[in-house]
Amino acid sequence: MKTERIHLPAMLLGGVGYYGDPFHQKSGWDSENEIGHAFQRFIAFITQHPTRAYSSGREVMYEVHIYGDEMATEGRFEVFIGEEVNTADLPIALSTKFLPEADYLKLTLNGQEINGDWWQTLRTDILPAQHCKQKRSLYHSSLRPQVQGHGPNCGFCPHRVYSG
Repeated sequence: MKTERIHLPAMLLGGVGYYGDPFHQKSGWDSENEIGHAFQRFIAFITQHPTRAYSSGREVMYEVHIYGDEMATEGRFEVFIGEEVNTADLPIALSTKFLPEADYLKLTLNGQEINGDWWQTLRTDILPAQHCKQKRSLYHSSLRPQVQGHGPNCGFCPHRVYSG
């Protein structure tokens, strides 16, 4: 896993969200957990609406995790799946998420590294060494609506993770 401190400009995202414990019924990397359901909702929407005037036109999809105090005590956090948009004037089925300009720690994971215990290494070793506190995670990957689910071997899920 390669790490690099970077600065990202502000982004306006349009997509769908979930708040709660996304793993209350299914574990991580299971397309039937709540993150998988949010992915499925967003993929269905963009498949039904291939022309989106509000889209930035970049072939990138984002998965954002936003952590609050309830993450540590109850396992609940916000998950947002979407794409960069050029306006907040979106169809009613979508909502927006504004990510402010910020410094991030970029982690580059290759292949099966995404399956490993990199989260533990991030929290116990990397973030403290970088004097960082994790407030959110921002994943990005290619926007390919033909994918049926998500998981470490689907060719769709991110292998780059940004924590800010």
